[in-house]
Amino acid sequence: MTIKDINKTYQAFDASITDVDCGKKCAPHNEGGVPFCCDARHAIPTLYDFEWAILQNQTTLWREWKCEDPDLTPEEQAEETRQLQEETPDSMVLAVCKGVEFCERENRSFTCRQFPFFPYLDSQGTLLGITYYWDYEDVCWVVSNLSRVTDEYRSEMIAFYEKLFEEIPEEKANYQYHSERMRDVFNERRKAIPLLHRNGHGYKISTHNERMRRFDLEKCEKFGVYKITDDLLFDDEF
Repeated sequence: MTIKDINKTYQAFDASITDVDCGKKCAPHNEGGVPFCCDARHAIPTLYDFEWAILQNQTTLWREWKCEDPDLTPEEQAEETRQLQEETPDSMVLAVCKGVEFCERENRSFTCRQFPFFPYLDSQGTLLGITYYWDYEDVCWVVSNLSRVTDEYRSEMIAFYEKLFEEIPEEKANYQYHSERMRDVFNERRKAIPLLHRNGHGYKISTHNERMRRFDLEKCEKFGVYKITDDLLFDDEF
């Protein structure tokens, strides 16, 4: 992709994920008051090689990630860095930004824009919609408030991945595998997979036969501290 292509794609995938600033919802529950998705202790962004190269030319926001955990020795930090870099696909770079207070919205990575969601594909490889990374259920406010995700965001993310799958077919295979992994995990939990379908509705997907049934996103399950705080809200609070 050229610089023009990247910036055009960024502009087409720029909708607000919810109708409120979700970072302000989760930040009070994270050490240091930083949104979980902007905290490298919880989530390290991966940037495509072409994306990394272009962002390096147009901003100083990003730098290559290296473990800087103060609880580890320099040798342990180096080993942690090496291990995570080995687990990162060759076409991607582990990176970290300057911090949420220095965020340049127009220069956010694709990973920043999609978090906490990923494109969900059924076993036949059909892109049905988006669902969330289950590892972040307890910390991400959005996962506990799926009804607040905007239709514009949902449609922009799906359109982005449709284009990406055409450009980079192996990415479709990667996400099909990840969707399969989610079916295995939720099957072990004996839970259905929540889906924000491309048609604008919410569905739950059976892990046994992949059948879908409509469900009200307002009734989505809440996790962690958000389940506790939701129980304490008055009727006129959001």
